[in-house]
Amino acid sequence: MWLDALEQHAEGAGPLHRLDPRVKLLGTLAFVALVVATPLDRWRFLAVEGLILALVVGLSGVPPRALLGRWLGFVSLIGFFAVMVALNRPSGERLSAAMSVLARNSLAFLAVLTLSAVTPFPKLLGALRRLGTPLVLVATLHFMYRYLHIFVEELDRMTKARRSRTFRRSGRLDWALLTSLIGVLFVRALERGERVHDAMIARGWDGTFRTLDGADL
Repeated sequence: MWLDALEQHAEGAGPLHRLDPRVKLLGTLAFVALVVATPLDRWRFLAVEGLILALVVGLSGVPPRALLGRWLGFVSLIGFFAVMVALNRPSGERLSAAMSVLARNSLAFLAVLTLSAVTPFPKLLGALRRLGTPLVLVATLHFMYRYLHIFVEELDRMTKARRSRTFRRSGRLDWALLTSLIGVLFVRALERGERVHDAMIARGWDGTFRTLDGADL
């Protein structure tokens, strides 16, 4: 499943993998804050930040191609925002402003990607909890992570079933069919959530996630 590819490098033995998740999380947040605070026309600072990120990526052992593929998808989204910012600048500064916005957001996005690539998501949740994040937020993120995989598999099964009942030359689904599948998936998600909640209450759920290594969230 494509979601599994997001963490295929998380269980490693590199120097960043062995680092405390809290240190990695705080370091990533500090780097993102530094990048966001960099003025638009400070290309030297952006270059230094890019070199720092390149060094971290090299230490992580994550193939640059894996990061590049996800970065290209991100560029298609942030490019529109960069153009909107550039249009509000003087004509002689528009290109520089657009490139600066794109560079800053790309550095922040790649930093977060690197963090997720060297740290399993459950360990990140444990780091958030030990840093004082409210339990309700950690629990919400935990359930989102756990059931996202289930719903992606459910959507894949529904798509295959729909295609097997639709006789077309093309195997693609149009927007009408796709939106109907998403609507049905949403209803099933609500029903599954209610059943899971009732089962948890029946088993004495007290809001604490208990793991096999004894590190409760």
